[in-house]
Amino acid sequence: MNEEKLSIGVVTYNSEEQIEKLLLNLNNVLEGNIEYKVYVIDNGSTDKTVEIARHYESAHNNIFLIQAKNNRGFGAGNNAVIKFINSDYHIVLNPDVHISSFDEVEKMLSYLEKNKQVGLLSPLVKNEDMSIQRLYKHNPTVIDLFIRFISPKLLKSRQDWFVRLNSGYNKVGHIDFASGSFMVFRTSVFKQIGGFDDRYFMYMEDADITRSVNKISDAIFFPEAFVVHQWQRESRKKVKYTLIFISSLIKYFKKWGWKLW
Repeated sequence: MNEEKLSIGVVTYNSEEQIEKLLLNLNNVLEGNIEYKVYVIDNGSTDKTVEIARHYESAHNNIFLIQAKNNRGFGAGNNAVIKFINSDYHIVLNPDVHISSFDEVEKMLSYLEKNKQVGLLSPLVKNEDMSIQRLYKHNPTVIDLFIRFISPKLLKSRQDWFVRLNSGYNKVGHIDFASGSFMVFRTSVFKQIGGFDDRYFMYMEDADITRSVNKISDAIFFPEAFVVHQWQRESRKKVKYTLIFISSLIKYFKKWGWKLW
């Protein structure tokens, strides 16, 4: 029998403004409702992130801090928990996510309990004003990724197709490209595929792992439950992040096959 029903992994890097809010939120939502463990994987923060995480680790017997020697990125950070988790389900989430109540978690886990073929569940993700983030995506092509990176207004009809805008975002369905901001894995599937491909520093690791899950089980978009995500995108304006994006794109298409359009 598994030690806990749910494990949670959050990768931090200079996340002092988000991590305390997240740990408080998780405690308020989950405590007394489910057996769970939270793993904070810090990628070399230079602010107070580690200090805050240590405080919560000392105050709670189900919160654990893992400190990486260097910043290897989102995927490698999340993979650091694989040898520790022994749960039924494993959530990967960003530090700037908020869960409104245990009801949302319960709906996700209940769906996974009833649908054993599902290895990854992606809930509806909302902005802080409760508008919907359009993250119900098809497998990307080179054009899809570049036009989204450049501008949300470029080739608008193509971008609407890519995020399945005509679906209404109100029906459960297969998903090709789930958002890494919040993913619920069947832990056995997460372990079977070896977690994330850690060759990606950032960008495309979520598209990649969704495809890996879909090779052995099903990835599902589940709008019957939601989480709130701040979705900060300012870093894309920096040249170094543009270069990282291009590098990740090349790795992704070399692995899965080049498709221009």
